[in-house]
Amino acid sequence: MARTETVKRASAHQRHGELLRAWRNENKHTLAMVAEGTGISVERLRALEAGEAKPDWQELERLAKHLVVSVRDLLPYDDDLDRGIKVLRAAEARVIEQERDGRRQYTYWSRVMTAALPNVKPVELLLHLTRRQDVVLNRGHFFHQYTQVLHGGPVAFLWEWGGAVHEERFSEGDSWLIPGFVPHGFYSADPERLGRILAITFGQHLTGDARQELALIGKRQAGRIVSDEQDYYPRGGPDAHAE
Repeated sequence: MARTETVKRASAHQRHGELLRAWRNENKHTLAMVAEGTGISVERLRALEAGEAKPDWQELERLAKHLVVSVRDLLPYDDDLDRGIKVLRAAEARVIEQERDGRRQYTYWSRVMTAALPNVKPVELLLHLTRRQDVVLNRGHFFHQYTQVLHGGPVAFLWEWGGAVHEERFSEGDSWLIPGFVPHGFYSADPERLGRILAITFGQHLTGDARQELALIGKRQAGRIVSDEQDYYPRGGPDAHAE
C-alpha cells in the first residue's frame, strides 16, 4: 500500500477517534462506562479513540445509542480531494442508459463529484427522443437544477407547473434553472442533431443538518414550517370552557 494511502487511512481513523472521545467526554463517561453500555471492550475502545482501528457499523450503532447521538454524529468528514481538487477523466465516467415506457430516453454520463461539496451533482445527458409525445416526465427531485445545452439541438424542455405542461426550446449555450420537485423532461427537437446537455443538481440550505431536522419533524408537520394558520390552543385557548 502506498505511503500516502496509509497516512490518509490513519488520519481518517484518527478523526473517528476524536469524535468518539469528544462525545464520550460530553456525556462525562469513562471508557469502562461505555464498555459496559455497549459491550465493546475497554481495549477496543482505547484503540478506536487512538485512531489505531476503525469502528464497524455495528459498533457505531451501539456507540451512538449509548451516547444518545445519531450514527451520523460519529462519522467524520470524508476528504476525497487530491492536492485540493477532485478529477474525473472522461474514460472513467459511469455511463447509464435509461429507458422509460420501453424507449431509450437518455444516456447519462456521470461528471466529477466530491464529498467536500455533496450538494452538487453534475451529469451529462444525450437526448434520444425526438417527439414530445414520447417523453415521460420525472416526478421532480429534491435538489434544484441548472441545465445548459452543450451540443446539438434545439433542445426541448418540458416541465409541469400550475397544473399544465409547458415547453421551451433552447440552443447551444443556452441555460436555465428550475427549483426542486418540478416534474420535467427533455427531447431533441431536430432528429438530425440530438441534443447533449449538462444538468447540475444542487442544494442550498435544505440539505445536511436541515434535512435531518425536517426528517425529525416529519412530513405530517413539515408543511407548518411554511404556513401554520391554526392557533396554538384549539377551541379558543387553554382557558376556554370544555363543552
